[in-house]
Amino acid sequence: MEQIVVDVISWIGLAICIGAFFIKDLTLLRIATLVGCSLLFVYYTYISVPQGIISNVTLVLINAFYLFRVATTKNTEAV
Repeated sequence: MEQIVVDVISWIGLAICIGAFFIKDLTLLRIATLVGCSLLFVYYTYISVPQGIISNVTLVLINAFYLFRVATTKNTEAV
């Protein structure tokens, strides 16, 4: 049962990451990629694939950085 849950998490993560290619709004694209890569990180951690873990952590950090930057820029423009 546990393996099925992990496989479902990987398929959902993969679908979200592929679906992100069809998103035109940059913020929504980054959120989708962040969620998808986070789910794939869980999967690759479970099956112990270092390349998958490192690549997905890198993509999560990049997208989180840009989302944080956009959020702080919008807050300073409003003031």
